[in-house]
Amino acid sequence: MPTPVAPDDPAVTLPGSGNPWFVVVEVLVRPDAARPEFGAGERLDAPGVAQLESARLRGLRTAVLARHRACYGEELDGLVDRWIDCDTRDEGAIVAAVRGLDGEIAALTSSVDGFTGSAAGAARVLGLRGPTPGSPALADDRRALHGALAAAGLAHVAWAEIPSDADRPGSPVGYPCVVQPVDGGAGWDVGLVSDDRELQELAARHLARPHYGRGLRPRYQLVAEEYVPGPRYGADGFVDDGRPVVLAWSESVTTPPPHVADLLRTATIRPPSVEAAGWVRDCLAAVGYDFGPFHLEFVLGPAGPRLVALNPTLAGDGAHHCVDLVSGVETADATVAQLLGEPPAVPAEPAGAVAASTQMHLSAQVAGRVRAVSGVRAVGGIPGLIAAEVFADVGEMTGPVGPGRERLGHVVTVGQTPEQARRRAVAAVDAIRVVVDELEPAPSAWRCDDGSCAGGALPVVVVRHPGPIPGTR
Repeated sequence: MPTPVAPDDPAVTLPGSGNPWFVVVEVLVRPDAARPEFGAGERLDAPGVAQLESARLRGLRTAVLARHRACYGEELDGLVDRWIDCDTRDEGAIVAAVRGLDGEIAALTSSVDGFTGSAAGAARVLGLRGPTPGSPALADDRRALHGALAAAGLAHVAWAEIPSDADRPGSPVGYPCVVQPVDGGAGWDVGLVSDDRELQELAARHLARPHYGRGLRPRYQLVAEEYVPGPRYGADGFVDDGRPVVLAWSESVTTPPPHVADLLRTATIRPPSVEAAGWVRDCLAAVGYDFGPFHLEFVLGPAGPRLVALNPTLAGDGAHHCVDLVSGVETADATVAQLLGEPPAVPAEPAGAVAASTQMHLSAQVAGRVRAVSGVRAVGGIPGLIAAEVFADVGEMTGPVGPGRERLGHVVTVGQTPEQARRRAVAAVDAIRVVVDELEPAPSAWRCDDGSCAGGALPVVVVRHPGPIPGTR
């Protein structure tokens, strides 16, 4: 992220009353260490926060459009010049809100999946730079992604839609299969199921969910997708004028099924296979993504790459820092530069200062109350440690109530090889101790006063790793 600059630094033009606006539709945030002693190393910002900082360092005024302002608390007030209540899923409402600002609009964007489509549509109406609106990449609809890949002739997984009103739904693609909502960008209600019973339990859980948070309402349609065995990878980069550049490749280790979440991710600039770069280029073209950052995940199966997810944003949960470290590019700042039409900040051949960077999550499986946290400051002496954080405070209720809510904290490390970066991350996580008193029944999801923020609770008992992690032994 950009280095914070003192207000009296002559190199900085502080936002003035007549300066242009940098407008953001919702902001991707992440927890910080609950106490100073629960953190070691650097303080890492979420992509949306880093983009606000980058805009402010350019002297731009910042405005955030939010459907539920209360969800953000006061944490961002020092970076946001104006908060605007708005239906952030409605392109017309966004345009009307932005036109009410006094002065020039320099850029309009969103760092949150689910709002990139409405932000892109509004940006186009206002004559601003951004991805082409209406493309499958921005639809937040897995049916549109599958259809686009098929129309382009790219090999993809077998899939089928499961009607929301089915009495006893089953999988049209066989078992095991991955089942998730069509609006799967939110990450809720995704699972690897092995039979009709497990599928029906997941479907019932999804149909009972009132919202995903931030005012996002489920469409209550599921898709079943062929399960493809193989290692899971990510590609992170930018598209400008239709030309994609991959800045980093990452390999993931996930938690055990049925809910498969990233436990550990290691980024390098080395592609996992000879066909990976071409496949990513073809995939982005097929889904019509032509401008901005992307985080694309795929499984390298027996027959080649198969798409898992495409996010038209920087990687979340702090993972974009690993991309920055290995590529040498401050990706949040590069996003702002691209939106403003500045000279390209993304090199055709990225090469960072480190060979590999790992992010490893401290994970949880049960609900309870945190009784003690120790060992965080001690891991600051581990070579290559960039950051270590525990998010839940002592006395806090915690529980795995949604995507990512099994995460109790994380560590970020670097190394001269992927294996070294992973070993350092595992050593750091193993040195951190979180004691949780398990409670029954599990606490319900925490919410904002208006009920909009589903799943405010955080994770619990640490599951350090579900089995041997490649390159750590």
